[in-house]
Amino acid sequence: MLAQTAIARQARACASRAQARGFTLLELLAVLVITALASTLVVLTLPDARRDLHDQADALASALLHARDEAILSLRMVEVTVDAGGYRFRRQAQQRWVPLDEKPFAAMRWPAGVQTQLPVGGTQLSVRFDPTGAATPQRIALADGQQQLQVVVDAAGVVRVDAPLQ
Repeated sequence: MLAQTAIARQARACASRAQARGFTLLELLAVLVITALASTLVVLTLPDARRDLHDQADALASALLHARDEAILSLRMVEVTVDAGGYRFRRQAQQRWVPLDEKPFAAMRWPAGVQTQLPVGGTQLSVRFDPTGAATPQRIALADGQQQLQVVVDAAGVVRVDAPLQ
């Protein structure tokens, strides 16, 4: 009987040690939730290159609309010149072009990775808005190596960003 009691005690001790060795399901789920939350935060903070291109196309379209408004309000032609480095603004004053430097017309530089596709053999392209708001039609292609967008200005001065080209 004494031997059976000792064996029973030893069996209970082994069983309790076996139970104490692993993790509970609740502990495993807690670790998985924390890992998932941390991963989500990391992914959300990573820059999205596609978003950068869309942001630049939207910013250019907005700048073109500001230039159109300036041409109408000042009753003078306004030109936006786009080159490989960015874009800048000029206004016609007494038969010459004067740079526009005040906000929102400060020259803008393309961020790293964003490129403009210029005409073959050309170093720049320009969009001119006259005092009625009409413009020289132009398609300005922006690319980042993965995708391409076009900012389109029609003869009426309407500006839009086209869906990515395939």
